[in-house]
Amino acid sequence: MKDKLKPWTVAFWLLVWQLLAMAVGQEILLASPARVLARLGALAVTADFWRSILHSMLRIGGGFLLGTFAGTALALLSARFEWFRSLLSPLMRAVKSVPVASFIILALVWVSSKHLAVLIVFLMVLPVIYANVLSGLERLDPKLEEVARVFRLPRLKRALRVELPQLMPDFLTGCRLALGLCWKAGTAAEVIGMPRGSIGERLQQAKVYLDTPDLFAWTVVILILSLIFERAALWAFARLGEGLSRLSLPGERPRPNGAAAVSVDGLCKRYGDKDVLRGFSMNLPAGCTTCLMAPSGAGKTTLLRLMCDLETADSGRVQGMEGTRIGVVFQEDRLLDWLDPVENLRLTAPGLTRDAAADALIRFGLGDSLREPVSRLSGGMRRRVALLRALLAPSDILLLDEPFNGLDAATRSGVMALTRELLPPRTALLITHDPDEAAALGAAIVGLD
Repeated sequence: MKDKLKPWTVAFWLLVWQLLAMAVGQEILLASPARVLARLGALAVTADFWRSILHSMLRIGGGFLLGTFAGTALALLSARFEWFRSLLSPLMRAVKSVPVASFIILALVWVSSKHLAVLIVFLMVLPVIYANVLSGLERLDPKLEEVARVFRLPRLKRALRVELPQLMPDFLTGCRLALGLCWKAGTAAEVIGMPRGSIGERLQQAKVYLDTPDLFAWTVVILILSLIFERAALWAFARLGEGLSRLSLPGERPRPNGAAAVSVDGLCKRYGDKDVLRGFSMNLPAGCTTCLMAPSGAGKTTLLRLMCDLETADSGRVQGMEGTRIGVVFQEDRLLDWLDPVENLRLTAPGLTRDAAADALIRFGLGDSLREPVSRLSGGMRRRVALLRALLAPSDILLLDEPFNGLDAATRSGVMALTRELLPPRTALLITHDPDEAAALGAAIVGLD
C-alpha cells in the first residue's frame, strides 16, 4: 500500500521540530522551522539559488536518465543471452554492494568534480533498473507469448502491445526505487566534489560557516526537488509507456481467409513415463469442420499444441500447415487484460476497425462491455471475446479447443449459430466432448484413440 503524506502528519512533525528547537535554544545546533522558512524565502529571490537548483537537477537528472537507459538495455540483453547475464552478474553485485562514499572517492581520481554527480547517480540507478526490468522480463506471461507466436504478430507489435504493458509495473517500481537513491547519492557527490554553483557546494559552505539555517533550508530544497522529480519522472514514464503501447504501427495488408487440407500422421507424445498420444492420425479436409471428441485427459489439447508448433512431437508429423495462418481458441482465454474487448480483437486482425470489432461484439451479446478492460468481464464474456478473436483473425485453419466452455445454455445456442456462420471458408478443428456442439457446427466427428 502506497504511503501518502497527509497535512496533519506534516503539521505534527513541524510542531515537534519547533518544540525541539525551543528546548535546545541554540540556533547553531537546531534552527526552528520559522527561521528556516525565512531563510528559504531570502534565498529564493536570488539568481544564484535558482542556478544552483538548475545545475544540480541537470547533473542528477542526467545521471538518472543514463542509468535508466543503460539498465534497461542491459536487462534486455541479459534476458536474451544467458552468457551475457552471467558475465554481468559480478559487476552488478559489486556496484550494488560498494558504499556510495567509496565510489565518490574512487571516481574523483578519474573524473572532474563537475561530472562526479552524473557518474555516481548513474552507478546507483543502473543496478536497480537492471534488476527490476530483468525481473519483469522473466515474468512475462508465456501464454500470451504463445498467443503472439501462433497469431504471428510482427515483432514490433508484439513488443509494444503484449510485452511492454506487462513490463511497465516492474520498470516503474525500479524507477521509484532509483529516484529515492539518486538525490541522496547525487547530493553526497556534490558535497564531496563541490562543483561550482551546485546545491552540494551550498551545503558544504553552510557547514563550514556553521550557518545552520542555510543548511536546513538547502536540505528542505533537496526534499522538495526529490519529491517533484520523482512525481514528474514517474508520470512521464507512465505516459510514455501508454503512448508507446498505443502507437500507430505500419498497416498490415489483410488477406482473405483461405482453406488448407491437413493430415496428422502417427503423432506420438510422451511426458515422463506417460504416453499422451500414441501414433494418432487423422485428416482435416480443406474447408470442412472436423470435431475431435474424447474425454478429458485424452490428449486433445496436446494435439492442438503440436499442430500449432508450440511443442515438438516425439515422432510422427503434421502436414499441410506450413505457411498457413492459424486462428486458435486456447483452453484458457489468454486475453490481454489491460485492453478492452475491441482492442483484443484488433490485435490479431489487421485492418479491423473499431466499429467493425464493436459490431461483432454486439452480435455476440457484448455490447455493454465494449470499453471495459477484459479483466473486469465474467468468464463467459471473456470466452466469447477469445472465440471472436480467433474467428476475426485472418486464417486458413481454425483450432477451437472447447470454445463454448463456460457459456450458459441460452448464450451458447446463439454463439454456436454465429460461429458456424463465420467459419467458412476455413478448415476448422473443434475439440470438445459435447456432441451437441459438433452438430451445431455441422462437424464430422472423429475420436482420439
